[in-house]
Amino acid sequence: MVADFDRAVGQTFIVETGGKMVALELSAVNRIANSPREGGGFSLLFKGPREMLLPQATYRFVGSELAHDIFIVPVSQDATGYVYEAVFN
Repeated sequence: MVADFDRAVGQTFIVETGGKMVALELSAVNRIANSPREGGGFSLLFKGPREMLLPQATYRFVGSELAHDIFIVPVSQDATGYVYEAVFN
């Protein structure tokens, strides 16, 4: 599964929430050392717009080649938007 996301870095995923479509860009895939997860653990970082904060929850992420239900948590923000993290451990 991590290999699917490695190939998708820079790709935009569409998330639907409250009847609105929000674009989130996969900005990084980070490996987690010593994970008990088969194939190894990893985290995903997504960059979203500053106009809308998504609360932590599971969302359906639809990209050009991937569609997954992913639990994300907002972890930071800057002038350009919010950063969300999903951890697979």
